[in-house]
Amino acid sequence: MSTCVQPEITDDVVFDYWQKKANEKGLDRSATIRDHHYHKLEIATISRFLRNSDHVLDIGCGNGIATLSFAERVESIIGADFSPEMIAGAKQRISDKPSGCKKLSFEVADARDLPFDDGQFSRVIMQRCLINIPDRNEQVQAALEAGRTLRSGELFLLAEVTLQGHERTNKHRVVHGLDKLKVHWHNTYIDEPSFIAGVEDQLELVETIRFGMYGFLSKVVHPLMVAPEEPSFDAKINEVAAKIAEKTPDYDGCSHQVLFVFRKK
Repeated sequence: MSTCVQPEITDDVVFDYWQKKANEKGLDRSATIRDHHYHKLEIATISRFLRNSDHVLDIGCGNGIATLSFAERVESIIGADFSPEMIAGAKQRISDKPSGCKKLSFEVADARDLPFDDGQFSRVIMQRCLINIPDRNEQVQAALEAGRTLRSGELFLLAEVTLQGHERTNKHRVVHGLDKLKVHWHNTYIDEPSFIAGVEDQLELVETIRFGMYGFLSKVVHPLMVAPEEPSFDAKINEVAAKIAEKTPDYDGCSHQVLFVFRKK
C-alpha cells in the first residue's frame, strides 16, 4: 500500500505551490481561494475601511481579483505578490479591464522585504498572505514590514486564518457530528495572542471582525444538509450565508477566517 508523504513546509515548496496554482488556474478566482462567496464578503468588509483618497498596498494579491475591486474605491493601489506567475495573471487582468485601472499596478515582491518607502501608503491590505510564510517569527516580521510602509495613524487590514478561529469552527462541527476541518498542508495558521503581542509596539489592534455567521452556515449547516455528499462552494446556501453575514457577521466566533484592523502608531 502506497502512502502520500507531505512535503516539508519551506519557502521554496510554498513558492512552487503557488506558481503551479497560477499556471493551472490562470485568471480564475479559485487560483487563490475556492470559496468565492466568502471572498466577496471579505472584500466588501475590507472595502468599508477604504476612502477615495487612499493610496493602497495590497500584499499577497495573487492574480488580482480583490485588488481590482479595491481599485474602484481608492486613488491608487499597488498589488504585490511573491509569485511571478500570479503577477503575470494580475497584469493580464488589467488589460481585460476597460475602466478604473490607470491607478492600478502590480509588482513581484516578498512580504518580508518590501521595495516601498516608509510611510508610502494610507492603507495596507493583506488577505491570507502570512499563512504562506512557514515561520511564525517571519509572519510577525512581514506584518511589521507592512506597517513600515504605512503612514502613522492609518490602517493595516489583515485577513488571515487563525489557529483559534479554526478551533472554534471545529468545535461547532464536532458537536454536530462532523469531522474536523483539515489544515491545508502549505499553510501555517496565525496564533492570535503571540502574533498580536509581536506587532503591538508598532500596530494597535482597533477591531477584530469574525465571520462566524458565514462560517456556521457554510461549514456546519451546509455539510449537514448535503451529507453524505460533499458540500460545494458554489451552493446556494453559501450565497445566502454571505448575504446574511453582511448584516449579522458573527455567530459564536465560528470563523477560521478573521479580519484584524490595526492602526499604525
